Amino acid sequence: MTLATSWDTIVVGAGSAGAAAATTLARQRNGSVLLLEAGKPDNWHWFRIPIGVAHLLLGSRGLERYFTAPQRNLHGRRIFWPRGTGPGGSSRVNGMIWARGDPAEYDRWAADGLGGWAYADLLPGFQAIERYGAAHSRTRGREGPVPIATYSPLDPLTEGFLRACQSMGWPMLDDYNDGGYEGAGLLQLNTQRGLRVSTNEAFLEPARSLANFALVCDALVTRITLEGRRATGVTCMQDGRRIDFTARREVVLCAGAIRSPQLLELSGIGDAARLRRLGIAVAHHVPAVGEGLADHLHVRVNLRARGAQTVNDLQRSLRVKLAQGLRFALRRDGFLSTATCTAHALVRSAVEDPQPDVKLQLHLVTSPDARDPARYVLDPFPGFSIAVFQLRPHARGSVHIDNPDPHRHPVIEPNYLGDPRDAATTLRGLRLARRLAAQPALSRYVDSEIRPGPTADSDEALLDHARATGTTSYHPVGTCRMGPPGAAVVDARLRVHGIEALRVADASIMPSLPSSNTNAPAIMIGHKAATLIGEHGPGA
Repeated sequence: MTLATSWDTIVVGAGSAGAAAATTLARQRNGSVLLLEAGKPDNWHWFRIPIGVAHLLLGSRGLERYFTAPQRNLHGRRIFWPRGTGPGGSSRVNGMIWARGDPAEYDRWAADGLGGWAYADLLPGFQAIERYGAAHSRTRGREGPVPIATYSPLDPLTEGFLRACQSMGWPMLDDYNDGGYEGAGLLQLNTQRGLRVSTNEAFLEPARSLANFALVCDALVTRITLEGRRATGVTCMQDGRRIDFTARREVVLCAGAIRSPQLLELSGIGDAARLRRLGIAVAHHVPAVGEGLADHLHVRVNLRARGAQTVNDLQRSLRVKLAQGLRFALRRDGFLSTATCTAHALVRSAVEDPQPDVKLQLHLVTSPDARDPARYVLDPFPGFSIAVFQLRPHARGSVHIDNPDPHRHPVIEPNYLGDPRDAATTLRGLRLARRLAAQPALSRYVDSEIRPGPTADSDEALLDHARATGTTSYHPVGTCRMGPPGAAVVDARLRVHGIEALRVADASIMPSLPSSNTNAPAIMIGHKAATLIGEHGPGA
């Protein structure tokens, strides 16, 4: 069957946002929808078994292996930034943590002039995409495509962590996605019966039978085609040949915080001087393209455990491996049902802070190198970590092409710890993690601190630990951010300033991190884009 080359709407990128945007548009029967994805389908079992994240990070199957520029504030290290490819995108290789974000942060967006982006405005979208069965919930979705489960069972180490949080005076949250955001609780995961549910399973597979929808994989979009200042389609490469697709109504970029600004610049939309230096004809001067990058810097306090099993024991003990494997097979819970993180605390870094901006997560894996695929080695003894990242970093970076070749990776500059306030907050977070580990409910499971180690007590030593081991939390946003013309890339309806029939709808449009993991907000953004198009018509 020959695929049509002309469609009403073309969506670029079948990841978290793109899968939701394209299939929601198609189900609205708002014309024909073509979804283009650079990666290939793959049914490898490790994409579904949560603990398989370790296997995914070691290779390139389902991953695009990006690296940042050398980070001057992280001892010159280039940080590995994996992004998922294939149907489902990063939602099939991430940690599966389901977090809507802090309602106050969305309200801040609205207060800054982004009408329709207050938490109350976004709540129906979150409800529409999630399926959460807790009986006590009043604000959660119950019939959406993404199933949400709370981690179980409450193992001794996780229980000790939560009791220690109570000892610190932090409130317990039955549901941190139910409006109240400050406190501690078990994590929620986008899993069903212990298996990962990416946007491929949630959105794309159920939509394959729709007559007005098509998903084309292994199709690398290389540029947006323009007639004057109107988007008319895209050019892509598939199996070594060029294919041009026409969009009768509009093009929606959902390629993510790295690829979306790259595509805009390749298409002549960006800072005019930068584009001319690369020999790219300028279609429209939008200086904010690629600017405003933000990510969460992730730093851990690593602890040797006693009296409790950890993920390390899966590697060390055949008995534990068999027991956990049997538990997963029969009950679909336990260590294999998570990417090693079971609980977290959302707390203030200082008493006077109006919003929490430090997140402490328990990871049942010790080595900070576990996120470096070249050195994925667990310690040869039971251990766990308390991981810290600042939810609202001040530093901003950028993503820009340095070559007109669409196959070349752009230059990624997160500018970690580029603002002194971020270093100060990271230090406070590490000290909070140590205080938490010293609480009796948790210290009973602590044999010793392995990294940074008890001798690292000065601010200088702790900051050096952060610089030497800090890594990404996989939450890049902001490179096509919403806001006014000149200072931003898209407006509140996600339309690219100065270009007709072109929107961006993914994590890149976030003007700031929503104080959370970014998968759930990205899916919501894709759904909202489809709603905007359905309510107001293409281009409106």
